[in-house]
Amino acid sequence: MTQQMPLNIDGLEQYQSKLENTSGAWLKAFRQKSFDQWATMAMPTQRDEEWKYLSLADVVNRRFQIATRHQLVEDKQFANYRDKNDINIVLVNGVLWGELSDLKILPLGLTISPLNAALAHPHAEIQDTISKLTPNDTKAFLWMNQALFLDGVYIQVAKNAVIEPLVHIIHVTSGVAPDTIVFPRTFISVGEGAQVNILESYIGFEPVPYLSNAVTDMRIAENAVVGYCRAQAESHQAIHIGTTRIWQEKASSLDSFSFNHGGTLTRNNLSILIKGEGTNTIMNGLYGLDGNQQVDNHTLLDIQFPNCTAYQLYKGLLNGASRAIFNGKIYVHAIAQKTNAYQLNKHLLLGKQARVDTKPQLEIFADDVKCTHGATIGQLSQDEIFYLQSRCIPAQMAIQLLSKGFIDDILNTIKNDSIRGKLSRLLLKKFPEVKL
Repeated sequence: MTQQMPLNIDGLEQYQSKLENTSGAWLKAFRQKSFDQWATMAMPTQRDEEWKYLSLADVVNRRFQIATRHQLVEDKQFANYRDKNDINIVLVNGVLWGELSDLKILPLGLTISPLNAALAHPHAEIQDTISKLTPNDTKAFLWMNQALFLDGVYIQVAKNAVIEPLVHIIHVTSGVAPDTIVFPRTFISVGEGAQVNILESYIGFEPVPYLSNAVTDMRIAENAVVGYCRAQAESHQAIHIGTTRIWQEKASSLDSFSFNHGGTLTRNNLSILIKGEGTNTIMNGLYGLDGNQQVDNHTLLDIQFPNCTAYQLYKGLLNGASRAIFNGKIYVHAIAQKTNAYQLNKHLLLGKQARVDTKPQLEIFADDVKCTHGATIGQLSQDEIFYLQSRCIPAQMAIQLLSKGFIDDILNTIKNDSIRGKLSRLLLKKFPEVKL
């Protein structure tokens, strides 16, 4: 390997040689193709329109090493994330950890296995899905993950199965040295007419800088009903690059929620492709930032069939000198008549140095639709604070109450009580001055 790689990773030659021993001809060829594509792909810069507000200079200038240990170190801290009422699926540094996961007794219709095991044998749905690109993909990070991911988890919900407990996928970065890179990978298949609630969490306890390059693919079959939340709570020195791609088939329903409060720099790419008529899609999100944290949310809803409904609300609470970027696009194809789509992005700035760049977008090629979008950026009203003070409420408590109202408005859209409770507890730790 003599070519200049897009990212400095130590020991890449030896690591690539190990991947050549991958089981299964298809997977071996897929990894090699992804590696070759990644090796010739430049990392995105601020000259790229989709990255104009977020600099990756700190990532490009570092020298990384791939995580080699896959054992949980912080047992006591991790215990706070487990709930005995959930089906917990735990991956440590990208590898499924059976001893920490609830895999022995599963509800009827739910299958969980290591992703490598599923990919080692012919599996048309997985192979077809992960081989495709979506318009919102950041190819450099996607191909890097596909070439170098160690393992992952494959979750299958059978046709007409109703999974009552929350399925909680927990990606833990643990026991890593500074400038380690991990590759979480998830594939979720929800069968026709099935129902399931899924929480996918990314957590880290090490007070060191590391990079998490995560990819999740989900296929939702006809008439299925899915609640899906992605919660990013990485170490505050971590960099998190996340790619989530969801395919929705005819008459399916998706209630999705994106939550971010960890990491020093976060980029989320969410693509939802509508592949059938009569779907219902909710894309909500909340990010709470302070200090110098940065989060960049790029979302795409690609509506390719008629009679679909979509609702999107993203909210940001920014303290200190934090920065938020939102670029949300709803693309309505000419065939997608009778579409009803709504998009709104709202920010509350608590810090005087906080900054927001927001760009909600609608691209509509159908003429019989109802589509609206908008964005707001504001600070707390001094009149409202004064009103509460006049009722003997101290100024700091007034700020807490008003901020709580801003947050509760979107948290209450989460129908699953377990997910809503978990996110509320994370925000309590994040903003001790904002009592939830």
